[in-house]
Amino acid sequence: MRKLVCLFVMAFVGLSLSAQENDSFEEKTIKLIKMTAGQQFEIMMDPLVKMVPQENQEAFKKELAESTNDLYSKMAKIYMESFTEAELDKILDFYATPVGKKLVAETPTLTKKGMELGQTWGMELQPLMAKYSK
Repeated sequence: MRKLVCLFVMAFVGLSLSAQENDSFEEKTIKLIKMTAGQQFEIMMDPLVKMVPQENQEAFKKELAESTNDLYSKMAKIYMESFTEAELDKILDFYATPVGKKLVAETPTLTKKGMELGQTWGMELQPLMAKYSK
């Protein structure tokens, strides 16, 4: 009986450590996502907030922020399928460098300018699309 109890305790401790490792991996992954995409989400959400009447915007922002936490967790699982924890550590190390920090700081501006450029390009494609839609 003692052996069975010891075996159960060892298995439980092993599972607990494994779960802690996964939490650490997931937390690191969420940190990366927030660092690299968090500002972009804010940019994309701004038009949504503006669609809500002014008097409801603060409450909407709060619930929207809560929903992004769930989104980050779901996205983390996708990242964790593609990257090992060791690879993720190296990526986070890069973002801790001066050039990595600059990339994070500049990404929202680059994204906004890229979206504007994409819209202009889309408008320029209309004649080409019309040519082949006949």
